[in-house]
Amino acid sequence: MLHASLNCPETWSPFLQSSPVWALCLEWLRTLTPQTPLGSYELDGPTLHASVQEYTTQDRGLCRFESHREHIDIQYTIAGIETIDWIPRDALTPDGPFGNDVQFWHPSDGYTLITQASGRFSIFFPNDAHRPKVIHGQPTLIRKVVIKIPLNRFDRGR
Repeated sequence: MLHASLNCPETWSPFLQSSPVWALCLEWLRTLTPQTPLGSYELDGPTLHASVQEYTTQDRGLCRFESHREHIDIQYTIAGIETIDWIPRDALTPDGPFGNDVQFWHPSDGYTLITQASGRFSIFFPNDAHRPKVIHGQPTLIRKVVIKIPLNRFDRGR
C-alpha cells in the first residue's frame, strides 16, 4: 500500500518508476476536477479503466474490507474526505466466495486508518485489504476515482 498527495511527486515518484503505467495513471489523475463527470473512462484501452464515483461516507460497521487478485487499485479523492481502513489480507478471513475479482473479508482489529482527503491517493496491491467509504468525523459526500490496473500490465513492461 502506498498513500501520498498527488501534488508532492517527490514523495512517491521514486517508487513508481518500474513501469510507464504508473505515469499514465497519475498524469491522468492530474487532469481531474470536482466537475469531472461521473462514469467510466478508458485510460489505455478497455483493460485499463477508471470509474469516477460519488457517495456519502458511512459508519464503519456498514463498510466492508475487500481485496483483488487480478488488479491494483488506485483510489484518488477529487473532493471530500473519507477514512479507508487498511490491513494485510492474510490477517483476515474470507466473507463469502471470491468473484468478479473481489474478495470480501470479515472485519478484524489491527487495521490502519488512512485519511483520504482531496488530492490524496492510495494504491492497493492484491495483498492489501482495504475498507473504503468510512466516515471521517461526520458523513460526507465525496467524489473519487478508482483506477483498476491489471497485474498483467506489468508483465508486458507497459
